[in-house]
Amino acid sequence: MNQRVAWLAVIAALVLAGGIVVARSVMRSSTTGVAVVTVPSAVPTQEPPTTTIATSTLADPDPDRATEMVQLIPVDRTGTPAAGYTVLAGEEVSNCGQSSAGMDSDIVMCVPSAARADVCWVTPNRTTLLCGTTPWEKTLKRMTSTAPVVRVAAPTDPVPWGLELADGAKCQVRNGGSWPGRADGLNGAYYCDRDGEFVLIDDTHGVVNRSQEAWTAIVGGLGDNNQEFPPPVKVRVVKAYFASYATG
Repeated sequence: MNQRVAWLAVIAALVLAGGIVVARSVMRSSTTGVAVVTVPSAVPTQEPPTTTIATSTLADPDPDRATEMVQLIPVDRTGTPAAGYTVLAGEEVSNCGQSSAGMDSDIVMCVPSAARADVCWVTPNRTTLLCGTTPWEKTLKRMTSTAPVVRVAAPTDPVPWGLELADGAKCQVRNGGSWPGRADGLNGAYYCDRDGEFVLIDDTHGVVNRSQEAWTAIVGGLGDNNQEFPPPVKVRVVKAYFASYATG
């Protein structure tokens, strides 16, 4: 129950604020000492559709395989991006606070939600931020905070920034905005790169059930007017992505 309350608090904070997710599978750069993960980009950047269809199911060939935690480290403490990352011009943001996906201090989320500044690394001047676009893209956006960002600690129970599921979907944590619903009252927590598939908040375990080595989530559809959908389907989490800093 405590885990569900924590997840609900995260989702509520994302909606109200308008803001908003050590790996075994990493490569280390010999020149920067930065660990990075290279995964093809797939998660869309637009808001989810207002009407969706129910998700289909696929058999999991390895249902007991442990979930792999991937620690994304695109920036060091000096504000230097890791080798291979592209930095694009961003925009002005404000009201920056703790990002739920951070595993280190000074990883923040800011508003407005349209800026997609839900996972940002604070640079030494405290106003320039390097913000990730998705866990699967080696792209950062240089945002400017309207005020110096206060130092923030890492959350005690960080939430994955992104999930790769056993059905092949890649899903990114919700970062605010108005979402459709469903008749059973379950809410969307992650949007996926498959039409009609969302990761939902489970009544018992929150969003991600971490009670076993093989983490699981439930997926289903969302639609206008809280329409009826089939019961959600439990899917194994193959990889869970978190945000961290390189030592610099």
